[in-house]
Amino acid sequence: MLAAQLVGPEGSVVGVDRNAIAASRSQKYFSAMGIDNVEFRAADVQTLDGVEDGFDAVVGRLVYMYLEDPTEALRRAATRVRPGGLICLQEPDMSYWWSAPETPLWRQIYDWFQETMRRAKIEPRMGHALFSTFTGAGLPNPEMNLESRVWGGEQMPTYGWADVVIGALPLMEKLGVVTAAEVDPDTLGDRLHAELVEADGVMITGPLVGAWAERPTEMPPETAVRASNASTSVSPR
Repeated sequence: MLAAQLVGPEGSVVGVDRNAIAASRSQKYFSAMGIDNVEFRAADVQTLDGVEDGFDAVVGRLVYMYLEDPTEALRRAATRVRPGGLICLQEPDMSYWWSAPETPLWRQIYDWFQETMRRAKIEPRMGHALFSTFTGAGLPNPEMNLESRVWGGEQMPTYGWADVVIGALPLMEKLGVVTAAEVDPDTLGDRLHAELVEADGVMITGPLVGAWAERPTEMPPETAVRASNASTSVSPR
């Protein structure tokens, strides 16, 4: 929606999701909202096969943390952008402490989530790997920033972290990390809120790392990218 607002009615946006059902549902949702300059396609972000060249920008948020080879995926995305166009990404650091103090329930959901990412081979600190991902993909050193918010007291939106954990619950169960009965999703948000208020603590959101650069005229071939990416890795704390 933000991209659609930026390009205006004379511009167009293509959204990509490898799940055809998700792409179809998103298309219907946007149509119901009256947004007619966005097209959703079922395609793999890792390869972008079937997505043409010549875009003015490629943008992604919380995408590359799930990919097997983010550097090669970014190189492929950048080749779909015209020279001088923009590549803008935002990825998280999910390994930082979510609360202070780290009370028992907050620590428990944190541990469940970290173990789920480990078993699913999701990169929890992809935000910190964006610089090397950009340069490894043959792009210039990106401009970068870090965003986060801290909440305390009764107004803490602890449902946010509860929603993250509940959304990951099917994967947690599939990977044998925890059961729905142990999580008790119907009461999780209230319990998180009560525990942190009782401790006079704070909840920390993010951090989200943003990175952006312009596409150079020439992009390196795939073999050069794979060679430069061979020694790049990021591990959780």
